[in-house]
Amino acid sequence: MKRIIAGRRAVAEALRGQGEVSVVYAEEPEDRALSELRDLAQKSKVRIEESTRGALDALTEGVRHQGVVAITGAYPYRDLHQLLQEAGDAPLFVALDQVTDPHNFGAIVRSAVAFGARGVITTKDRCAPVTPVVVRASAGATEHLPIARVTNLARALGTLTDDGFEVIGLAGEATTTLGDLGRQGADGAGRVIVIGSEGKGLRRLTRRACAHLVRIEMGDTIGSLNASVAAGIALYALGKSSDG
Repeated sequence: MKRIIAGRRAVAEALRGQGEVSVVYAEEPEDRALSELRDLAQKSKVRIEESTRGALDALTEGVRHQGVVAITGAYPYRDLHQLLQEAGDAPLFVALDQVTDPHNFGAIVRSAVAFGARGVITTKDRCAPVTPVVVRASAGATEHLPIARVTNLARALGTLTDDGFEVIGLAGEATTTLGDLGRQGADGAGRVIVIGSEGKGLRRLTRRACAHLVRIEMGDTIGSLNASVAAGIALYALGKSSDG
């Protein structure tokens, strides 16, 4: 199944990333601003073909493409076992409980890469898949970070708990604050930050699977934060910069 990636930054990250790009279409392939893309394509032995604005619009179905579109294979989702195998020691994961907005999903993946997370866990149902909108919202970060899809999030979190992970759910009504948790998990264990849906937050079984429920301290003017903003703050507080 082919996948469409739109936008210069997203296409560049796709050429650097985990998928196999079959072809890049560009409205003006000789544009000097595309020199980096041409170099990346050449290194990856991917051809760049000239196309028209109308053809690119049709391919992307309304996603802003900046005159550049790549065609690649189906997104390489992992299962939980694969994610754990690839993650290394004491990793930080982000789990999404029915986050359906593709812009939020993409922004969370981008923050996860920036602050050192080793993977994202999402569900096969009632959660946004990796679409061109998600890739673009992530600035191409989806092409670098492993994303696992599971059937039952609460069960997956239970498995991670059994493996020694500390599971932390964000909940606005929690008494414990994000600042109460240290940057390092207990005994150097891995951690999972669980982000609830845009409208309802964490589901009941997801809450029960969390070792801690924490809130982000903030003033009284704003009642709650967007899911991707909350995730970014939590990742900053509990993760680390990708620069180390």
